[in-house]
Amino acid sequence: MNEGFDKCHNEHTLFVKTSKEGKILIVSLYVDDLIFTGNDEAMFNEFKSSMVREFDITDLGKMRYFLGIEVLQMADGIYISQKKYSLDVFKRSGWRRAILLKT
Repeated sequence: MNEGFDKCHNEHTLFVKTSKEGKILIVSLYVDDLIFTGNDEAMFNEFKSSMVREFDITDLGKMRYFLGIEVLQMADGIYISQKKYSLDVFKRSGWRRAILLKT
């Protein structure tokens, strides 16, 4: 990946592009999927356009589910959970329910 991205030294699937104005675009690759985030809509659009020119891609919109993690993006923040995964574990184990008691 070029276009001014720096590869993360600790996570080889993570790339970061920073502008002089402090705008940032973060891209993570996983097999044939990629997700990106940042703080500038223009950088998003430029990146998406460059990917469309280079590759046959499908824009799935805002992330809702990735690698077993459910993602809910709201105005007050981004929330993640593994509710579906947890329920699947309970079903496979034969458990019918789990109860959380708060003290």
